[in-house]
Amino acid sequence: MANLAEAGYVFQPTGRELVGHYLMPRAGLGGFFLPGVIEEGVDVLSLRPRALSFSENHRRDYGEVWGFFFAAKPAGETCPTPGCWVQYGQEKAYYGGEGGREAVAFRRRFAYRYSWRDGEVISPTRWRMKEYRLNRNAAAFRRAHPGPVPADVVFVVHKVYRKPLIPRPPPPPVDSSSSEDEGSESYIVYPRLDELMRRLTLGN
Repeated sequence: MANLAEAGYVFQPTGRELVGHYLMPRAGLGGFFLPGVIEEGVDVLSLRPRALSFSENHRRDYGEVWGFFFAAKPAGETCPTPGCWVQYGQEKAYYGGEGGREAVAFRRRFAYRYSWRDGEVISPTRWRMKEYRLNRNAAAFRRAHPGPVPADVVFVVHKVYRKPLIPRPPPPPVDSSSSEDEGSESYIVYPRLDELMRRLTLGN
């Protein structure tokens, strides 16, 4: 990603573009993807969000940042201290394949929350994550991988991002037929509590 970042490239695809132009080609389902725009070899789930590497071109005012990471596994259900990713909202399916009626990939949304030693989830933060994963049971995937596929072989991209402290003004209306509904992400964050918890957890 370093060379593209130095060239001023800003990578901000939609979920459908991530599925069609990165995950599917990466799994051998046709097409091609642009290398060097998604970090690899980063265990997002075991690191604090602040410990992740974000390109300078993916930083905006009021603390807004975002980055993409190719994952070796989907997000789990554990919640170790000092914080964890907690799923919210409903899972979304991306349809394609023959007739466009088969779910070829799914998206889940997570919020990073602080937790105490006993695992109790408490303060919300501005950190969010979207997980995009291919459907291993889809017909196209089974044709590309006819033999048994180990359970630990997954094709997942995590988009990790931090919302701006001051929300952006709402965008102008767009044609609903051409827009992609990524779901509502309304939230409540208490900046002082967020900062206090960050200090208590050593810069989380």
